[in-house]
Amino acid sequence: MARAAEPERRLLALYTGGTIGMRSERGVLVPGRGLAAILRTLPMFHDEEHAWACGLPEDTLVLPRSSPDQRVFYTVLECQPLFDSSDMTISEWVQVAQTIERHYEQYHGFVVIHGTDTMAFAASALSFLLENLQKTVVLTGAQVPIHALWSDGRENLLGALLMAGQSACSSRISCFGATGRPKWTPGGLRPSAPPTCPLWPLWAQMSSVRAFLQPPMKGLVMETFGSGNGPTKPDLLRELRAAAERGLVIVNCTHCLQGTVTSDYATGMAMAGAGIVSGLDMTSEAALAKLSYVLGQPGLSLDDRKELLAKDLRGEMTPPTADERRPSLLGSTWGRGVAWLLGLSGSQEADAVLDALMPSLACAAAHAGDLEALQVLAAQGSDLSLEDFRGQTPLHAAARGGRARVVGMLLQRGVDVNARDEDGLSPLLLAVRGRHLGVIGLLRAAGACLSAQELEDLGTELCRLAARADGDGLRAWWQAGADLQRSGYDGRSALHVAEAAGNLEVVAFLQSLAVGVTAEAPGPRGCPVTDQT
Repeated sequence: MARAAEPERRLLALYTGGTIGMRSERGVLVPGRGLAAILRTLPMFHDEEHAWACGLPEDTLVLPRSSPDQRVFYTVLECQPLFDSSDMTISEWVQVAQTIERHYEQYHGFVVIHGTDTMAFAASALSFLLENLQKTVVLTGAQVPIHALWSDGRENLLGALLMAGQSACSSRISCFGATGRPKWTPGGLRPSAPPTCPLWPLWAQMSSVRAFLQPPMKGLVMETFGSGNGPTKPDLLRELRAAAERGLVIVNCTHCLQGTVTSDYATGMAMAGAGIVSGLDMTSEAALAKLSYVLGQPGLSLDDRKELLAKDLRGEMTPPTADERRPSLLGSTWGRGVAWLLGLSGSQEADAVLDALMPSLACAAAHAGDLEALQVLAAQGSDLSLEDFRGQTPLHAAARGGRARVVGMLLQRGVDVNARDEDGLSPLLLAVRGRHLGVIGLLRAAGACLSAQELEDLGTELCRLAARADGDGLRAWWQAGADLQRSGYDGRSALHVAEAAGNLEVVAFLQSLAVGVTAEAPGPRGCPVTDQT
């Protein structure tokens, strides 16, 4: 019998394991072999009559006709051994990439049948292992084995085969590249090397941050909150900064399902130094694969690696547009004021007015927490460390208003953290007076300290706070580095006053400090305040 013409679309379905082909053994699902045999019995996956007419080999299946002029033929290749996806690592994903490499010329596209637990990691790793592909690669899996009475795996696998078989390679289907000669870079992820790029959820409890950040670790993907925010604990920021200075590359990703990391909003993380790279809207899985890939590239300097991480290499991130990089003046009262003032420039008189008003305008924007206006001022060349008529800088104003985002931005720009106004007051003291614990943490991490003048009447102030059971006030002074054992004008300390007033929670807090034990400071009405140091 004559063989039929060469199939129009030939696919390789690489079965790595996972739920889709599992079988139950003594009530436990285990990876099951013989997926091709199962698919052969299901008419939606195999047209037996057409296969017989074409004389197809046993390992090749054909889907029912999905369009008048096209058939999808596919070969199932089972990995040896099969894996539960939770057991798969970079080494296994490198093997998947190498399998695609070996069979690249034989097939029009590839479907990787994978478990769902680590599929996102697998897709991310493959996107950096495979470059310049002209053929589609689709990953699919299931929550229910395909031979079950009802299975999501049937629809998932059928859709993957149709997508890979009927579509030309496009960026919407395959994020692994588009044109040019295929390039294989399994060495880029260093499969034989020990893991040096962990994923660290910032909310996870860690016994020792310092030990965690030590060599041989070379990179870290850090999951933060919201738009890239993290704790402002001085100890944490100090360790992150030290690690960055040692050359550890840190990528900041949000744990949110949508949204992006914004550098101006990531207050605490921006304080850790230039070693932290914004992951923008990358998923943590993509960031981990990208970081491993970049660290595996030979001959790159630290700056080269950071620059590469900030670029979109495989469609893994959405780079900000030019309009997004420039702050908009719309929607902000202070921003509109800045725009109006900038519009006056051009004449000698107008420039003189701008020079006189800019320091006060910058301080007002900082106190209001208007990052947009401050960014516009900075973009126009304004010095954000200039003093207003009271000798206060924008950092003073932001600290007084408790504007941690603004404080982080100003410190990142290198303003003087210990600047003093006309009364000799520092931003740190203003933050202490306002009980702005987050701001205090940022300032302390940047090297801020209280002067002898600011500490002159400390003992009396502490006694006053203790008498009122003002735990937040005591906590603010403590976080700023003050000695809470200082005596007041009558020789009594805050502990003595608290004991006499019967403020037991304040007593417990102060006693714990006296013996060097870290404790929670009492909050308003006896509620504890979480330790932020």
